[in-house]
Amino acid sequence: MKLIQSEIPDVIIIEPTIFNDDRGWFFEAFNELVFHKELALLNCPIPRPFIQDNHSNSKKNVLRGLHYQMGPHAQGKLVRVISGAVFDVVVDIRKGSLTYGKWFGIELSAANQKMLWIPEGFAHGFVALEDNTQFLYKTTDVYSQKSERSIRWNDPELAIEWPISVNLIVSKKDQEAPFFAEIGCSAESLKGSTEPHELVVLGDERGSLIALEQGQNIPFEIRRAYYIFNTKKDVSRGFHAHYRLQQYIVCVAGRCRILTDDGMTIENTWLDTPNKALHVKNLVWREMHDFSEDCVLLVFASDHYKESDYIRSYSDFKAAVKRYA
Repeated sequence: MKLIQSEIPDVIIIEPTIFNDDRGWFFEAFNELVFHKELALLNCPIPRPFIQDNHSNSKKNVLRGLHYQMGPHAQGKLVRVISGAVFDVVVDIRKGSLTYGKWFGIELSAANQKMLWIPEGFAHGFVALEDNTQFLYKTTDVYSQKSERSIRWNDPELAIEWPISVNLIVSKKDQEAPFFAEIGCSAESLKGSTEPHELVVLGDERGSLIALEQGQNIPFEIRRAYYIFNTKKDVSRGFHAHYRLQQYIVCVAGRCRILTDDGMTIENTWLDTPNKALHVKNLVWREMHDFSEDCVLLVFASDHYKESDYIRSYSDFKAAVKRYA
């Protein structure tokens, strides 16, 4: 397969290698090893595994979108058409992205057999150009009604150049979707923040217990956990931010001071007892100082390690906050 970066570099056009003979044709619709290798050559992040396949059928002039899911069920999508044709559109809704608010469109059809890789952090939609248009897509997370969101397909701010503008068939839900400016100002889309939590201690004369549960006191899906210990005297750690990753930090032994900075306000939080936790959301600069010799920090993360999600320069972090604001 051949991977081509679009006008939004993280959105990738895929042209499969097709083998033809007098019987017909054959191609690999998906090969994870090749897909990951080619993404790496383009310096693009490797996605989470695909865990759900979807298949829709649409009449000509049906428009679906623009749809996306919030964390913890944000979806990357690998899309293709096996019958008919669509004009496929993606909109960058990633905080701090250089292409934030930009859109890209491409025709996908059974004839051209192109596919499109759409990472997490994009709204997606399409209009069917023919009857019996069958649209297939693989996703990196499951459908979640609570996480489902949409943006108005004809938002004048986005100014998407749809190839069809009359006699469109659009669901009531999509007709009433929020405008892009509204989702940019919603509480769930604001720039990063931190939230201290006090954990419930269970116990009796024998001792104490604290339960940490996904979806309860930890407000996101846990994809990685690690702990930091044996930090040497006068050593500080962190000094980075994340575009999308969220963390939930608990000091299970000893103590340390967490400095967080959302680009406007700097806060210092002492984690010095096991029943204190700090939820650090995305686009927050964080530093860890004043470790005690016996300090053990337990960290739960909303995604796997991805170097591409790190912001390691404070000036780059400030620029990202400014772009989003």
